Amino acid sequence: MFVTRLLLIAAFLAAPAAMAQTAPAKAEELVLEFDGGAYGVIPLGKASIRLRMDEAAYRAAGSIESGGLAALFDRTLLSAQSSGAANGMAWRQFNLDHSYARKRRVTFLENGPSGVSGLITPMFSNPGEPPPTAAQKAAARDPLSTLAAMAAKVAATGACDGVFPTFDGRFLYNLTLTREGEGRMRAEGFDGPVLKCKMRYQPVAGYRAGTDIGRRIPQGEIWFGRIDGARFAPPVKVSAPLPLGSAAIRLTRLKRAEVTVETAETPTEAMQTARTQ
Repeated sequence: MFVTRLLLIAAFLAAPAAMAQTAPAKAEELVLEFDGGAYGVIPLGKASIRLRMDEAAYRAAGSIESGGLAALFDRTLLSAQSSGAANGMAWRQFNLDHSYARKRRVTFLENGPSGVSGLITPMFSNPGEPPPTAAQKAAARDPLSTLAAMAAKVAATGACDGVFPTFDGRFLYNLTLTREGEGRMRAEGFDGPVLKCKMRYQPVAGYRAGTDIGRRIPQGEIWFGRIDGARFAPPVKVSAPLPLGSAAIRLTRLKRAEVTVETAETPTEAMQTARTQ
């Protein structure tokens, strides 16, 4: 599960909500593809993220498929979608379909005026000690929206700081970013300046009593690529230490486009044209 959680933080990391529009809107879209590995030589799997945001709303989608050695121990297939308001990156809906170790769980969460509600099938047998409160859920974002919020903040401010409360349907945790420095990444997926951030994982609620998950998922690192004029600073590398090395996912492909979304009932019905930059 360590590999899955690392990929979730990076990739995780609702079916897009209906957002009717009265006129065509311009949105920026990033498509990111990653490969994962341990100790620099052992393949762990693949992940992809799609982020889109215009002046009013954002949407995010992610997928994970374990591979290589990881598939022998923790076979994972995951797809997730999230959507919400661009102002404050306030999420509205989150969908997660997660298959692992011959099990499958489907999660739907909605953040409405009366708080966070949803349906999880099958429901967790243990909600944790203590379970997340309604106030904690309302103050948190889903994992994909947390990633989108991090990327948007770095793009807008150039700062690598802040605490990002996150709720995935059971676990509630804080991801805290602190600045480590700047540098340049030269790789197949990205060649350009990066902001290097330390990322601390702090369990808050929903965990089994007596576990020490905070030590098992220690402080890691996340790099954000800097692109002039972009709404998002794409995560290009995420790593966490292991007993004898580290596990990391690295960006292998980046596509940035401007998308025109025509009037439609849902995003899947929208007529779109893209100009790849």
